[in-house]
Amino acid sequence: MNLLFTTLLPGTNINITALDWNNIAGADVNLNALLTQLNGGVVVSDPSQVLNANITLAQLQAALVSVLQADGQTLAANSLNLLTPSLSGLTGTIRLADLLQVSLPPGSLANVNLDVLDLITGGVQLYNFRNVVTTPTPITLTTAQLAPLGLGGLANVRVWAQVVEPPVYNCGPVGSAFHSAAIRIKFDFDIAQGLNVAPLISAVNGLNVGGLVSLSGTAITASLLHLSVYADVARAEGTINAVNLASNAVTLQARPGLVNLYIGTISDAVFFNRSAVLTPASVTPINATTLNVTVAVSLLSSALKVADVDVPLTVSLRAVATGTPGFQSVAFTGPYPQTRTLSTGTVSASLMVTTLINSLDVQITSGTPVVRLVNNLITLPLPVNTIVNAVVGVLLPPLRTVTNALVGPVLTAVLGGVVDNLLGLLGIRIGQAIFTVESISQSCAATVQLVKTLAPTTDTGVFNLSVAQGATVLASVANVGNNGATTAVVTTPGTVYTLAETAGTATVLARYASTWDCRDAAGTVLTSGTGQSFNFTAPALSAQPLNVVCRITNRTRQADLSITKSDGSGSYTPGGTASYVITVSNAGPDPVTAAQVTDTLPAGATLSAPWTCTASAGSVCSAASGGAAGGTGVSLGVNLINGGQATITVPVSFSADPAAY
Repeated sequence: MNLLFTTLLPGTNINITALDWNNIAGADVNLNALLTQLNGGVVVSDPSQVLNANITLAQLQAALVSVLQADGQTLAANSLNLLTPSLSGLTGTIRLADLLQVSLPPGSLANVNLDVLDLITGGVQLYNFRNVVTTPTPITLTTAQLAPLGLGGLANVRVWAQVVEPPVYNCGPVGSAFHSAAIRIKFDFDIAQGLNVAPLISAVNGLNVGGLVSLSGTAITASLLHLSVYADVARAEGTINAVNLASNAVTLQARPGLVNLYIGTISDAVFFNRSAVLTPASVTPINATTLNVTVAVSLLSSALKVADVDVPLTVSLRAVATGTPGFQSVAFTGPYPQTRTLSTGTVSASLMVTTLINSLDVQITSGTPVVRLVNNLITLPLPVNTIVNAVVGVLLPPLRTVTNALVGPVLTAVLGGVVDNLLGLLGIRIGQAIFTVESISQSCAATVQLVKTLAPTTDTGVFNLSVAQGATVLASVANVGNNGATTAVVTTPGTVYTLAETAGTATVLARYASTWDCRDAAGTVLTSGTGQSFNFTAPALSAQPLNVVCRITNRTRQADLSITKSDGSGSYTPGGTASYVITVSNAGPDPVTAAQVTDTLPAGATLSAPWTCTASAGSVCSAASGGAAGGTGVSLGVNLINGGQATITVPVSFSADPAAY
């Protein structure tokens, strides 16, 4: 962990004990409490506001420490505090939204706990991705650091690491996706042991060159073998395939990351370019070592030694190995948290190292040879180029053998040990991926459904029902009668939904008195009112399912209407005048809309002036007056509430002609 963090965080020197790392790894933190702490102690209503804020690693660490202390996890808090000196100097920022994909409705985070080490490690990887924008700074390993890593035979070891894609941890339902980081690592080192030159000397001694000269007395010296080893590991990825709360089981569809391993030289401008896709064409041979070969040249005809020849040789190496794991299904059954390692039989560190060694391409390039004549003998021109080519040709087979013998164990230690273990701390290995299910929790969003009720149930009216959010209709049904219903809509807590009815074919809404209520499965009324539409605010998440059924009840309107008319006299006089008073009353129980009042005057009576209408409070006449002198009738509409009255005064004149009656 110290090596990993120091490599990913340029400018730091992290060095805490394994015990402290284990204290951190053994602690969990409540996600809601963490976001609240990052929000200055204010309870978070919208997690995205905090998740999308730019914070430093030091702020994340301080918030984690505060929550751990509040939860009584003192050992983990104290261990995490040891990172303060290193993290406090980092000014770059991260956004937790890039690391945590919270695919859960608001209100559910109180049930989510995350591993503290996962959060810190993910934050470090995200920091590297966002802030280390150029070739990363290498870490040089000392002799004291090499021995515990099994690299005691190496010298001048430098390590580079860069996150090409940050990880994503997901808190969500079935279908939620997640992945580890994609990372590139480079090791640059010398092998202190050196090549075994004895087989090389044996191959050259006694070599017959063109039937003219023979070679003997060979001496070979080799420089330290220098290698650059690259690991390009794509993200391990997966999705939540199934969650079964009853059996406490989770199934993931996942796979380890694709792996490419290289020996050679890759330009830093290419290898550490996050947008560059590495291919075998990106790798050129590395000049791994030099051989200084000295041979004695003798004439075959007389066995007379005529010269010593020094041949400088450069040995270059190149190798490529790739691994492509497939998707697999991996099942978890509590208790949680639970970690599983997914492996593929076709890709592993040992197989990849074997492939890399088997693909090792060894090339020899000659420098300018130096010829030293013996006793200044004057001979025919020596076939120097032929001698050099013969030496190179005879050295290649044994050189491949001794190089493989030297490089194989080193690659096993570097790739199968250090690199694989470093990747393991990030949740990935060569041919493997490490997946953790932290917990399962049930967070139920309410469903809401709109149902039609008619009173009486035999009423023939039909209605259109809808459930909408703003202008978007989420569920609807047309021309339904009693018990007709929309489908249930899964709500988002705190969201306002509009539930409404409109008249169906040949139905007049004015015929009905409409009331509504919403009830839970136990029949408890959650909210109620009157009218043909209303707003429903979705409740918060709950640990148990909540199915809300809202009903709009349409009852055929019922009203007890009465009408009286009198002029207050038992007789009338031809040629005289009078005023009739028409009184319209509603004894309920429902209000009446647009009740039509008509009255035709008897023969011999005509209006002496317009009639007038007044209504009691809450009731309305469609007109305050109407008609004209000489008119013969009254016609108007009235709206009467329960207990309302309308009073119509009709002034009349009686004809003086008896024949008019």
